[in-house]
Amino acid sequence: MSQTLPPLKRIAAVHDLSGVGKCSLTVALPVISATGVECACMPTAVLSTHTGEFTGYTMRPLTDEMLPMAEHWRREGVRFQGIYSGYLASPAQAALLEEVLSILADKDTLVIIDPVMADHGRYYRGLDGRICHAFRRLCARADIITPNITEAAFLTGLSYRSGPHEAEYLDELLSGLRELGPRYAALTGARPEGAGVGNLALDCRTGARYAVFGPEREGVYYGGGDVFASALAALLVRGAALRPALELASSLVEESVARSLLRPERPRRFGMDFEGALPAYVRKVEALFAGTGK
Repeated sequence: MSQTLPPLKRIAAVHDLSGVGKCSLTVALPVISATGVECACMPTAVLSTHTGEFTGYTMRPLTDEMLPMAEHWRREGVRFQGIYSGYLASPAQAALLEEVLSILADKDTLVIIDPVMADHGRYYRGLDGRICHAFRRLCARADIITPNITEAAFLTGLSYRSGPHEAEYLDELLSGLRELGPRYAALTGARPEGAGVGNLALDCRTGARYAVFGPEREGVYYGGGDVFASALAALLVRGAALRPALELASSLVEESVARSLLRPERPRRFGMDFEGALPAYVRKVEALFAGTGK
């Protein structure tokens, strides 16, 4: 009897598409695929570049296409084991995403919300408190949320602190995120005193907490949050437990940063060297799932 493989899990990635500057869909698609999960793409906007350190970029929102795409997928009988959203161009798109979830998500679909809206204590260009209110509503429908420190502060109404972060402050952020209603909350960019920089995760049902820290690197690494959230989403959808998913997603970011540092001539705005880190990541993923049938 010939050997068969288990069915591929499928994620719908609801993100913008930036032509240059690796982030959002140009990160989500390869990282999710490398994790062994099929990635369906719903572009929320098309930009010539991302909005960090580039000027004069073009942008065309695709707000009017979101519901027709979702309805077409439903008519075709396409099922999704995960729906993973990132940057949304407006509160209107966030409201439409709620409708998309109602159309495409069933009781077994994991909903992953990365509330991409801010960093370093301020909103991204063109966004304000209205998007934060919209993301609070989405977080209430999510199984997994992955905010950075700024986004967590805005979502919970706490003050933003650049770090080093006291343990009490991180506890308050995680507690506030838990109150939003997700199953898991992953907090990125935490900087405890003397521990470098890394990511925390909370199982909001059991209270179990996990942390992964590494050396802090100077500068900005565009797309790092997307690399982490894409890997975490795909690992959880494929069936990994929270702790190994956190560790493996964090290791992919760390290796991508390390490789980027070996290319000092390359401007950071073009994105991280995650491509070179994917082969080792794939081997780790296969080792994690070996013998599980997942």
